[in-house]
Amino acid sequence: MEPNRKPLSLPRLFFVLISFSFVCIGSVLLVADWQCGNDIEGWWAPLYPNGETVAVEYDLFRPRALGETNWVMESTDDIETVQQFYRDKRIEVLNSDRMRGLAWVESFYEPLENGGSRIILVSKCGT
Repeated sequence: MEPNRKPLSLPRLFFVLISFSFVCIGSVLLVADWQCGNDIEGWWAPLYPNGETVAVEYDLFRPRALGETNWVMESTDDIETVQQFYRDKRIEVLNSDRMRGLAWVESFYEPLENGGSRIILVSKCGT
């Protein structure tokens, strides 16, 4: 006796294929977002330890991950101290033979009138 199986109807097959596509695309985005966040926060542009966040602008799901983020901080530390912190971090990463990954990061520093410094971190990933 043969099993009594119905073939998938065309609408049901279409629904299954569309659902599978969304799951695959969502998985790729989730992994890319996680990898971008790890590369930016853990390696290329950590937040300055003595800095206070002033403004954050991002264009996708979360800041400092997939998409573009502009993160502005202010610190009471002088600009040379801030620059040295980021210089040391980047040298540490380069010496660890870490691959660049998906992220692109740039940092800018401006002196404040009160003697502190403004730190602007721009990160792009997957764009």
